[in-house]
Amino acid sequence: KVWTGAPGPAAWQTTLGGDGMYARIEPKQRQRWYQESQNGNLRVSTTGPNGSYGNASGSWSGDRVSFVHAYEIDRYNCPATICNHMIAGTQRVWETIQGAVPASSWYVNSSDLTKGTLADRSFINQLSYAVSDGTVALVGTNDGNVQYGFGLGQGIASSATWVNVTDGNAVLPNRPILDVTTDPGVPTTGYAAVGGFDANTPATPGHVFRVVCGANCATFTWEDKSGNLPDIPVDSILVNPHRPAQVFAGSDWGLYYTDDITAASPVWQRFIAGLPPMMIWDMAIDRGFTTLALFTRSRGAYVWPLPDADTALPFIDGFETSNTVRWSSSTP
Repeated sequence: KVWTGAPGPAAWQTTLGGDGMYARIEPKQRQRWYQESQNGNLRVSTTGPNGSYGNASGSWSGDRVSFVHAYEIDRYNCPATICNHMIAGTQRVWETIQGAVPASSWYVNSSDLTKGTLADRSFINQLSYAVSDGTVALVGTNDGNVQYGFGLGQGIASSATWVNVTDGNAVLPNRPILDVTTDPGVPTTGYAAVGGFDANTPATPGHVFRVVCGANCATFTWEDKSGNLPDIPVDSILVNPHRPAQVFAGSDWGLYYTDDITAASPVWQRFIAGLPPMMIWDMAIDRGFTTLALFTRSRGAYVWPLPDADTALPFIDGFETSNTVRWSSSTP
């Protein structure tokens, strides 16, 4: 969908067939539009959304590829003209510094980062660049691993250094890691969104976890930040760059937020004004830190003006206040 003017309800148009997965737009020139279908079939138009789409897939067909293949553009740490640094996940991390144009520019930049305990389902579920440092990335795997990568973006295969910060799942549950993100200002502080249910890992319950690393993650500590969240899978997680203590968690039952993730047991509240109870599959914040976008399972997309450091949130305990800005939706 191309937004023009003020956000509001709008229709979507189909450009590719197949099961639609993640879509990405290069944010500077806004001419490279990436779309994918199942099992890592990635395509790109270099002339905008209505252009001709060509192959942008790496040579990852022989890897363990998720049906919903994870890939990302570093939209925060770009050269002057175009954002062309991308990573993608199989059981390994693939990287290109040419925006996958051509598709042969992808190269492998990690070893197997999974435990390898789930046969063909041991793959990377999601990956994320550090907002403040494009040489750093974080990945979460379907079999419970979280790994930090350093030294990305050199254009050389196997040049990054990866640190497994899972710590034997002593605190972090050994359940699917559905999303990862970093603190906007401190790249070595990371967050993991955990799927499944506490009954699966009764000794390590919870759904939102924070890891705090020393230099290059030579040392690290995990903290359970689930607080009063219900025992339901958390599918996506993001931090407000204006307020690093404010974290958003997209769950199977809607969106939750906390204003103080630093608390030992954070208090989470649920957004309900304008949002139905639905799975928040993915979330994104734009380059200018103006808007939080939600992408749901079967209920369309929603956008909301991101609060700055001085603006009070308009949602208190799920109820609207007089200064509420409602979510704007766009449904397929």
